[in-house]
Amino acid sequence: MARLGRRQPNRPIVQRGALQGPAGPQFVQQAVGQSAGASTTLDAVFGVAPTAGNLLVLWMAGDKNTGALTLAGWSIVAELLSTSVSLYQAWKVSDGSETTVSPSWANSSVSGNMAWVGEYADPAEGTWALLASASNITDETAVTTKATGTTPATAQDGIGIAGAGVDSNTSVTGVDPWGSGYAIRHSSTGGAGKGAVFVAEKPEPAAATAASAFNFTGTADQTSAAVGVWAKVVGGTTFP
Repeated sequence: MARLGRRQPNRPIVQRGALQGPAGPQFVQQAVGQSAGASTTLDAVFGVAPTAGNLLVLWMAGDKNTGALTLAGWSIVAELLSTSVSLYQAWKVSDGSETTVSPSWANSSVSGNMAWVGEYADPAEGTWALLASASNITDETAVTTKATGTTPATAQDGIGIAGAGVDSNTSVTGVDPWGSGYAIRHSSTGGAGKGAVFVAEKPEPAAATAASAFNFTGTADQTSAAVGVWAKVVGGTTFP
């Protein structure tokens, strides 16, 4: 007669190698920086070096048309260059050495540029990829709200990160909630007259189109905005 084994209590089934905890990309830390007036570079400094393999995303605003961005090793997603304000969007996979991020630009800023760099981690397997992006450059009309544009639908879940650039940070006395549930991550402060950068984020589900809108109180000013969705992908899948 076969011997019966001891009955085990009910336990949740966990796949071998599965990670428990928050799913998807998670914010780790940020670096901010601003340039002097009439400048062509700035430094944004992290408190600690980023972890190799994590995602780094940069948003920068420039006072007037500050020209082409130079940032070695980064993929430039958008350069929204206008008479009044410039907005830049770039990203890379960290190699662990980027304690200081130092973007430079071709045309001297009138009053200065302001930048934000965020680090994101995801324990999932795969390679970081930009799933989709959209942008909406200023038409030189002074406004207090600016939509980011709408991305194509994405093939998987990701983190939506939206940015806005305003001609002068002194125009913004307060930041209202961003559209579509995006949570405020960063709002520029200080630096009279500099191009001001603002950032918000939201987890975006698969098959969704990502879009938000930057809203502020104060004096209407020229504003550009954009959004991107990032995630880790497996198997070299390409996205729009």
